[in-house]
Amino acid sequence: MRFRIVFVLFLLSFFLSCNTKEDSVISNTTYSIVDSKITFNSNAKQFVGANALHSFGTGSEDMPLWNLNIAREFVGNVNENPIEGTPVQDANGQFLHSLQAIVDDNRANNLVTILCPFGWDGQASNLLTGKFPAETAFWEAYKVKLALWAEHFKEQSDVWIEVWNEPYRFDRMDGYTDQNWLSTMTELYTIIRNTGNTNIVLIPCAEQGQDESVLINIGNLFLDTTDNVLFDIHAYEKWLLEPTAEIENRIQNLVDLNLPLFFGEVAPVNSGVLMNPEVFLDIIHNNQLSYAAWLWKYDETDQDALLTSDGSPNNFNNNNWGTLFRFFAFKDRL
Repeated sequence: MRFRIVFVLFLLSFFLSCNTKEDSVISNTTYSIVDSKITFNSNAKQFVGANALHSFGTGSEDMPLWNLNIAREFVGNVNENPIEGTPVQDANGQFLHSLQAIVDDNRANNLVTILCPFGWDGQASNLLTGKFPAETAFWEAYKVKLALWAEHFKEQSDVWIEVWNEPYRFDRMDGYTDQNWLSTMTELYTIIRNTGNTNIVLIPCAEQGQDESVLINIGNLFLDTTDNVLFDIHAYEKWLLEPTAEIENRIQNLVDLNLPLFFGEVAPVNSGVLMNPEVFLDIIHNNQLSYAAWLWKYDETDQDALLTSDGSPNNFNNNNWGTLFRFFAFKDRL
């Protein structure tokens, strides 16, 4: 009798451990890019989300209340941010939560996670935006970290990695060419794939993310030798200050090329310029494109923050940004 009880307990423990493992590891075939669409379990899906700062404190249970299903995570200290384990204090005095803890919390709230490297070491001088990737002092070390991310998350298909945030100068005064972009993005993409990671990879545009001409020129050439790729475009003054007809034309040109697109950042203020994102959001939403707001933050003093300190939509001197984005988040979509 005692033997049977022990055996039953063993079987129960084994069954539960198997279930736990399946719950924590998502199949690599769950999320994928088919033609130009993001698919979930083979069904096309339009994602609407926000950029988040959970490396400084996990807790994404409030994001689904806005009908969001994707979190593009700011990683400002790639060098020191732990991949797993308990929070650590970095050289800047910031406590950083592990990437796996962020992913686990997002997953519990049915959010896909995009891990996006924003900075190398938490210092403003080493933010990735506007930099020529291969000419940074930390380029070789950065590639090692990218490979570690890819290796760790390769069996978690709800974790997508963006290879760099906003590369190259907005004015191309760094010697930029489309061939630079093609070579560097291919190298970073290959680093991820060489680990066996087959998850979706995000590839940013040039001119600090706002220039889509590189996609029109050679986007399909890049896709010819890659798979499960999503191009990331950022929409600030180079988009939001354009006439409606021009925005529509630019979007249509991209759609006609059957390119997989994600607008990873859109906000009403950039470089001190106040803009109205409503027309742009209406156009991309109606084209069933996926996008994310900058920024999921409780802070009415930040015009780009979606929320006030008490959790209300932030509409302070920002063209009613909080209410506007929440409206689109609840608008019909795939």
